[in-house]
Amino acid sequence: MPRRQRLVARLADLRTRILGYRVFPSSLGPILIARSEHGVALVEYLPREGVSASRLFRMAGVEAEEDRGDLEGLQRDLLEYLDGRRTRLDWPLDFRGARSDFERAVLEATAAVPYGAVASYTGIASDLGKPAAVRAVAQALRHNPLPIVVPCHRIVGSRGDLVGYAGSRITLKEQLLELEGVPTHHARTPTIARNALYHYEPNPSREYCLPTCGDIARRPIGLLFARRAQAEARGLVPCTSCHPDLHPLPE
Repeated sequence: MPRRQRLVARLADLRTRILGYRVFPSSLGPILIARSEHGVALVEYLPREGVSASRLFRMAGVEAEEDRGDLEGLQRDLLEYLDGRRTRLDWPLDFRGARSDFERAVLEATAAVPYGAVASYTGIASDLGKPAAVRAVAQALRHNPLPIVVPCHRIVGSRGDLVGYAGSRITLKEQLLELEGVPTHHARTPTIARNALYHYEPNPSREYCLPTCGDIARRPIGLLFARRAQAEARGLVPCTSCHPDLHPLPE
């Protein structure tokens, strides 16, 4: 390879390796965002030790550089989301933090769960065509390098229990769900209030239901929605048996 081409290749490799990062305060504590030329690669709730303990500095093949202003727009977007003034974070994403093709597939499937909706680890595994991989899905999301923007807070146990968020920060998961209008309650452990949500299980008519429709509220979670409009934005239609359009849940 000619010398000039080698130099161009080395510079391109260096640009790819660089992650600019910024730390800012939020209602959930200090958050670090890191971005490459391809997109956001890391969103992290910082531990008590601060930025020096960030996983950013343990990522292989990365050159971390403190950002001096280019990430202000992302910071503003995220603070607006946490303040309830934004429902989408349409950021380009760099999935280099995924440790395998399977983990990347889990992250991409999770990113498709919309604002104000809840899915289950079982549902994600089924969507990936690997129904027996529920535990592997849960482990992948425990290591999610992009919490909030890849909304693993919207993924719960098959019966609605809140488990496995950012290590053991279940209270953060509950805060984010309540921000999106998803009610929770505390019986023995924090769970989704399924009786206050619209239910959907895959069916030929793509109908969504009230939680009182048959035994749907006792079956494993497919998709739950806080509001009818969110279900219908996914192309779902009201059930012709329980008529959620005629008997909507109180908001």
